[in-house]
Amino acid sequence: MIIKNGNIHVGNGTVLIDYDILIENGIIKEINKDIRTDDNIIIDAKGKEVFPGFIDPVSSFGCTDISFRIKDNNEISNPITPECKIKYSFNHREIDLEELYKVGITTIGASPGNSNIIGGQMAAYRTWGKNSSTMLIKEPIGIKGSVINNVKEQYGEKKMFPMTKMGIFSKLEEFLNNKLELSDESKEIVNSIVEGKLPLIITANTSAEINALIEIIKGTNIKLAIVGAYEGDKCIDSIIKSNASVIVGEQIYLTKGKYNNTDLYKISRLMEEGNLVSFTISGDYGMSGKVKYLWNAIEFYKAGIDKEDIVKIMTLNPAKILGIDNILGSIEEGKYADIVIYTKNPIEYYDARVSNTIVGGELVYSEEGLGC
Repeated sequence: MIIKNGNIHVGNGTVLIDYDILIENGIIKEINKDIRTDDNIIIDAKGKEVFPGFIDPVSSFGCTDISFRIKDNNEISNPITPECKIKYSFNHREIDLEELYKVGITTIGASPGNSNIIGGQMAAYRTWGKNSSTMLIKEPIGIKGSVINNVKEQYGEKKMFPMTKMGIFSKLEEFLNNKLELSDESKEIVNSIVEGKLPLIITANTSAEINALIEIIKGTNIKLAIVGAYEGDKCIDSIIKSNASVIVGEQIYLTKGKYNNTDLYKISRLMEEGNLVSFTISGDYGMSGKVKYLWNAIEFYKAGIDKEDIVKIMTLNPAKILGIDNILGSIEEGKYADIVIYTKNPIEYYDARVSNTIVGGELVYSEEGLGC
C-alpha cells in the first residue's frame, strides 16, 4: 500500500508536506517523495492531513456493554485486586460496535474502572481486528487504580473499608510498601511498580488527591500517570517535581461539570518540563462517545495550544505513557502502520472528515468504501 502526496503529521512535531508512505506487511517501510513500486494499493492523500492513529490511553471500551449496564472492568469484591487482568473482560464484538477507528482512534489502553484503589492490569488493544487475540498489542502496560470518591461510594455502601480518603490512601500506601497479604503474583506486580518497570496509572481529580498521591510516591522510582487531573493546573509544581504524566479526563461531558474549569494550557506546559501529557474521553463513571474524542482535542486548541503539540498529546505521548512508543505513536519507518487520513485537520475544523483509516497496514475504513 502507498499513501501518496499527503501532509504527514509525524507525531513528534514535524510535518512533511506532499510526502508518500510505503507500507509492507503491516509496517511503515519508507517515507519519501514520489515513491514508485508495482502492485500496490494506492491511496491518494493529496491535500489531506495524515496522522498516526490516535490513542486513548485509559478506556473501558470493549469491557462494558454498549448500554454500560454490564461493567466487567470493575471487580468490587476487594479494593485491592492487582491480579485482575483486563484482557479477560475484553470483548472484540463490543468494541466493533463502537467503530472507534471511524474517528481515527486505532489504539486504546483497556483499563479497569475507578471503583478500586488498585483495579488491575491494563492492556493495549487495537480497535479493529478479527478477535481479541489479534487485537492485543501488549499486556500488561500498567496497573490501574483510583483514589477518587467512586471508591468511597462503592465500599461505603457496603460498610466496608475504605469508607474515607484516609482509608483509601492508607491502603494504597500499604500496597506500595508490600505490607498487605498478597499472592506471589501480586507481590511481583508491586515490585515491578516500585522498580519503575510498570507504570502506576491512578485516577485523581482534585488538587488534594493529586498532592496526596505524589506524596506517597516521593523518593521512589514509581512511574506515575495521573488520570482525570481536573485540578492538576492547581498543583503544577508538585507534578513537575514528581515527573508524573498527566492524562486529562474528558472535557465536554459529565465529569468536567463537577469541577472548576481546567486550565488546559497550563497543564500542556508540563511538556516543556519533560512531563508527558495526554487526554482520554473517559470520566469518573465511564466513557463519552467517540466523536467527543475530537471535541476534547479541540478544547486544547481553543486553550491556545499549538496544533502539533496536540498531535503529540493524541499520539506519541500516550504511546510513551503505555510503553508502546517503539511500535506506535508516530509515523516513522519500522513502526506499525496505524494511520488515519482526514480531509482537513480535525484539531482546527469541526467539519473535518475521516477519509481513510489503516490499522496494522490494513485499510479498515474508507469514506468511499473499502474497495478503493
